[in-house]
Amino acid sequence: MPNMTSMWDYLIVTAANDQQAKAYDHQIQERQKAGQIPQVRNCLVIPDIDGKRIGSGGSTLHSLACVLHGERPDVGPASFEEAEAILSCLRILIVHAGGDSRRLPAYSHCGKMFVPIPAKGQPSVASTLFDRLVPAFLKLPEGSRGQVVVASGDALILFDASVVKFARPGITALGSFASSKDAAHHGVFCIAKDGSVRRFLQKPSPDAQLAAGAINARGESVLDLGVMSFDAGAAIQLMRAFFAKTPQKHGQPALDWKTEARAALYSNGIDLYREICCALGADTAFEQYADNVRASGSTLDGPLLAEWFAFLRHIPLNLDILPRCKFLHFGTTRQLITSGIALLSEDSHKPAQTSLILNSDIHSEIAANHAWIEGCSVRDTLTLEGFNAIVGVDVVQPLSLPKGACLDISAGISRKGEKVWFLRYYGIDDTFKHSAEEGGTFCGQPLQKWLGTIGAVASDIWPPKVPERERTLWNARVFPALQEHQDFRGWLWLLNVESATPEQKRSFLAADRYSSSEIAVRVDQAQFQLRRSRIRSARMTHDDRGRTQAQTDVVDC
Repeated sequence: MPNMTSMWDYLIVTAANDQQAKAYDHQIQERQKAGQIPQVRNCLVIPDIDGKRIGSGGSTLHSLACVLHGERPDVGPASFEEAEAILSCLRILIVHAGGDSRRLPAYSHCGKMFVPIPAKGQPSVASTLFDRLVPAFLKLPEGSRGQVVVASGDALILFDASVVKFARPGITALGSFASSKDAAHHGVFCIAKDGSVRRFLQKPSPDAQLAAGAINARGESVLDLGVMSFDAGAAIQLMRAFFAKTPQKHGQPALDWKTEARAALYSNGIDLYREICCALGADTAFEQYADNVRASGSTLDGPLLAEWFAFLRHIPLNLDILPRCKFLHFGTTRQLITSGIALLSEDSHKPAQTSLILNSDIHSEIAANHAWIEGCSVRDTLTLEGFNAIVGVDVVQPLSLPKGACLDISAGISRKGEKVWFLRYYGIDDTFKHSAEEGGTFCGQPLQKWLGTIGAVASDIWPPKVPERERTLWNARVFPALQEHQDFRGWLWLLNVESATPEQKRSFLAADRYSSSEIAVRVDQAQFQLRRSRIRSARMTHDDRGRTQAQTDVVDC
């Protein structure tokens, strides 16, 4: 059993909606049953309010409110002073995982946090990003007076938790040195000669970093690693900016969202790094805060930002720069391959393999170069020409995919309530987030061109209520539902629509088609996990386990 001083009172994973929260909760319960999270007393999955996307700052505050209400079950604490006393006795880890995973279509139903990745050893539950990320966060040291650690769950950070220091009052954030170009995609700290934090910038360009004095003599900036520790005082000061004492049942006061803050939460979302962190730092003036927030995409009114700034500016911000760390992103299909291979190399201390096979049962030869093969049963020759991903596929006849082509198949429920197989062919770099008019692509070519070639018009693909500027591959109904798993072979032509016959084009327009956003909520989560459990069990019994070509690695996870 872990030492009690290392125990955490709460592990909270945030989710975008109730359906995603239910899937997360099932995964976490499985790990609790397997004894994989022994150092946590309470595990909670907390969805955003009313199914609305409320931002990382909004979900942080909502999570704190849920903990306080849980500790005072009737109406919660009656004052900020009482709330601070409660938090001063607790250790809370909040991991934000409430994204749509639009750039990762094969796993959009389970979220980035539960994407399968290579594992060390033989875990009893298939290894995911959660299983590598959360244990590392749970090793972080205690704070000075209560502790709320807030972390991002969309990337794997490889670092040594034993060197971290969280003893200073206020907020202590983790950072690392990086080139100004790389730092431009993250938060950036401007530090003084004594190491104190002057300002926080959100995704600033290299020129903006230079103008703010964020770049050192080596041309490096300190980027934000997305991990910060609040003591109880800082957490409550954060709540004071957005919450107020309000009358509740029986006239008792309780802490609840301010009216203007709640309106902003629903209309704009409150981002932890944009609306909150940009207010921090010893030298930050309100004008700089407002400019930074608006440059990051916010449209909130100045008076509301001024009210928040008046509270937030009093929270001390400290920085702990890690001597060594590595980011591995699993946010896109291409990153699945590159980061998966890098992680395997990091774990094994061996040269990188060219492909990864996870949670799969292999009985035949695979010719592949930079491929991701997960949740598959391969019983005949599989040829992948480069940077391919196939997920959930039964290969019972020879199958070949061209370079950059991806295929995933998952069981689910149709709009009529029937059991179907959702089929997706797409290109590895297809932009599910960009609209057709912004240059969104499908199967490696402009979405508008693809649709024109097949003879489809907008009304064939998007519901009438979707405005033109929001017509993306994410909500485009271009993926057919199949009655039988092996029917996927009849749709291979989608990858080369120019060669499609008139009959094939008519079959597409007549098919029962779905968007990735629909598939994400219609996939049968239980079947998704059961398939991998069955494959893992079957692999354990095979004497020929791991038989692949020399340059392909089979990973038990």
